[in-house]
Amino acid sequence: MPSYYARTLRLRKAARWQATPKIVRLLGIPTKPKRKLKTEEHDAQVELFRDHIRPRLVEGVVVFAIPNGGHRAKREAIKIKEEGGEPGVPDIFAIHLGQVYFLEMKKAKGGRVSRDQRAMMARLTAAGAICAVAKGLDEAVRQLEAWGLLECAVATGAEEMAA
Repeated sequence: MPSYYARTLRLRKAARWQATPKIVRLLGIPTKPKRKLKTEEHDAQVELFRDHIRPRLVEGVVVFAIPNGGHRAKREAIKIKEEGGEPGVPDIFAIHLGQVYFLEMKKAKGGRVSRDQRAMMARLTAAGAICAVAKGLDEAVRQLEAWGLLECAVATGAEEMAA
């Protein structure tokens, strides 16, 4: 029988071993499923551009997203700040006939405007831009239509009969 020291040493070595993700997959060791990221705001913005802005944009309007959000490495955040990146810049920028518009997208339920975003929108408004916050896809579409940046949606036969 091995000595006490040999047994404890073997146990300590076994305790230090950690399975890498590749080994876990190969051995079929059950793992805790990853938590799904909450992407409601992202999904709404993707749908806004795909289903409304690209097909219905009024001629002469320039619209693009400003990718300021999300989590990134500290080093990358420092680079962005050095290049002139500002916290709180709204998600969507549009310009039409010399007028500048900014739209901040939020989740339909529970989305809140941060202090940096409120301050930046106040600065943009003071500089002559028009700013708004839209909670969810429907509100964003209504806001862009109210600004006259999207062509009116054509109702389908089923929608006309329902109305």
